[in-house]
Amino acid sequence: MAKHKAATEISIAQEERSAFAEFVDQYKWIGLAILGAVSAVILWMSRSSEAAVQEQRADWNALYQATSGGEADAAAVAEAAKAIKEPSVAAIARINQAAILSSERKYGDAEQALGQALKDAPAIFSSVKFPLGPDGEEMTLLKKMETALSAESKWMDEHKSLFENPDLPENAPRVELNTPKGKIVVGLYIDKAPLHAKNFLKLAEEGYYDGTKFHRVQPGGFIQGGDPNSRNDDPASWGTGGPDTKVPQEDSGLVHAEGVLAAAKQGGAKDSSGSQFYLTASPQHQFDGNYVVYGKVLEGLELIQEISNAELRTDKAETPVELVEITKATVVE
Repeated sequence: MAKHKAATEISIAQEERSAFAEFVDQYKWIGLAILGAVSAVILWMSRSSEAAVQEQRADWNALYQATSGGEADAAAVAEAAKAIKEPSVAAIARINQAAILSSERKYGDAEQALGQALKDAPAIFSSVKFPLGPDGEEMTLLKKMETALSAESKWMDEHKSLFENPDLPENAPRVELNTPKGKIVVGLYIDKAPLHAKNFLKLAEEGYYDGTKFHRVQPGGFIQGGDPNSRNDDPASWGTGGPDTKVPQEDSGLVHAEGVLAAAKQGGAKDSSGSQFYLTASPQHQFDGNYVVYGKVLEGLELIQEISNAELRTDKAETPVELVEITKATVVE
């Protein structure tokens, strides 16, 4: 069996979480525990009908289904909350929705979800107080959540440069990556990472990427391509190819926001791969400072997200069963 070079890839770090989301995880169980106890007593005292018990179980199952099984979706949780009849369960659903939205930095929507939770919430969330303030000040769970969300939103607004990139320069070069599933258009930060941008343009103009495939995906995270070996049928070689020359490290000052173009490199290497790149389907700030971001996705973000969530092979990690081909890479004039 032929031996191959080490794969060019991006090392995965633990995914960051919203501070508000962490708070929700920490404190929502106070409400859940008390709600469970209160519900049990009420059911025992009133000897509720089997139909009522089944209805409550159905509500909890609906919430569980909406918040489990991989990446939770705020819209799915919101739909579940609308259908839930038990006020306590509906409130918890809205709190989960707010946590997801804050993780996506959609603070206005998160505040609306908490407002709806306040309407749905039984006393345990909206009236009963706990020592949750910085100096042991007593406040309700929802008030604490609103305070935490407001503080996080303010901090994020004051530190946008840590999580968002500036606009592309005027007349920034653009490259169109055509695939059987649609096209992806990226603009290049020729001013902030000129070596990487010019290398990408050169390879696209030469047809280097034509026929290559996205050989590696991180579900919901990113897709990686640019390896000429991906044209062959040997999965062991995918990720190991590319020019012998590397692209020197550049400090572009850009971050791994959703929808960026960045350079892959071999583990431990300082310089970037001569051809391999990746496109982010969601924020990947754990890579900031280690990999060079040099472009921004202008069209095709939904396609990137779709490719990233492809079915994976069982014999090779992070490798799609069906690889999506770049049929043609074109520099847009």
